[in-house]
Amino acid sequence: MSEAEKSDGRFRGRMDFVSSIVKADDEKRLLYTLIEPDPRRYDLIELSDGPYYRDKFLHVAISKREMHENMVAQMPGLPMYHLAPNIESSRTYADERLEAVTREMETGEHTPPQQVAAKHQDFYERPDVRDVVFLSVDICGGTSLRKAEPTKFDRAYQIFTRELGTVVGQFNGSILKTTGDGFIAYIDFPGFTVQCDNAVDMGLTLLLVLRDSVNPSLAAAGLPELSIRVGADFGASTIRTVHIPATGYSSPEVASDAINRAVKIQESCENNEFRIGRSLYELVHVQWLMRAREAPFDGSLVGIPGYPAYRVT
Repeated sequence: MSEAEKSDGRFRGRMDFVSSIVKADDEKRLLYTLIEPDPRRYDLIELSDGPYYRDKFLHVAISKREMHENMVAQMPGLPMYHLAPNIESSRTYADERLEAVTREMETGEHTPPQQVAAKHQDFYERPDVRDVVFLSVDICGGTSLRKAEPTKFDRAYQIFTRELGTVVGQFNGSILKTTGDGFIAYIDFPGFTVQCDNAVDMGLTLLLVLRDSVNPSLAAAGLPELSIRVGADFGASTIRTVHIPATGYSSPEVASDAINRAVKIQESCENNEFRIGRSLYELVHVQWLMRAREAPFDGSLVGIPGYPAYRVT
């Protein structure tokens, strides 16, 4: 396992299960289900002290006996979280936004998506330490594009920021800050499994909406098409205050190694590529693990030699 931060001192780990309904008791309003480790992720192997579930992706073995005992001990009173995206299909959403943005380029009238994105949350309203997923989004060659065609680039950047920033809200995220050539987004939620899954879904949807909605609309209007790099990672974060007494300057800022990792991973990406760090990789659903492949990355850039990053497609 990685050295991912644990903001409350508890270990962050994930198992994926498949469930089936055994029976439903309408009179007592009870539903009985059978949950089993997802065979896409686990093999059942026999070791000297009994059966183990071998994780095909994280390369660890989990004792079947200990897993059952821990589930029985921990399940009572364990909260369950739900954080579904506001869009049912990224493909359908991209098609709808292509039509809306193309029409805006012709008429000048903006049509917001019919799906209502989550409202922005101010990161600085909560000073406590918590686990957050950060995504760093950067326009490839943005400085050169702005220098070559400043007016056209600024118009393209306006459309880019609005449409991709709306995607962030569709996945229950917020924008921490814009960077001039992109932005840093985050998802802050107590249920780390759905939080991490939403982040990966968001990263892939950002690429899809740029490719199939924003860029065709920009090209039709004679504006420059854009390419992006997206990096993401998970970790503990808190707020500190930068204060300079001599000048009276004071400003809050986010303290998190996860932001630094997300930015460095983004910088390692190829054009129109999405990569995630190991701390995030370990906490996402098997459907995303199956779409991730280790990519070249120098972990010493984030102070963790050998720290892996993964390309998700």
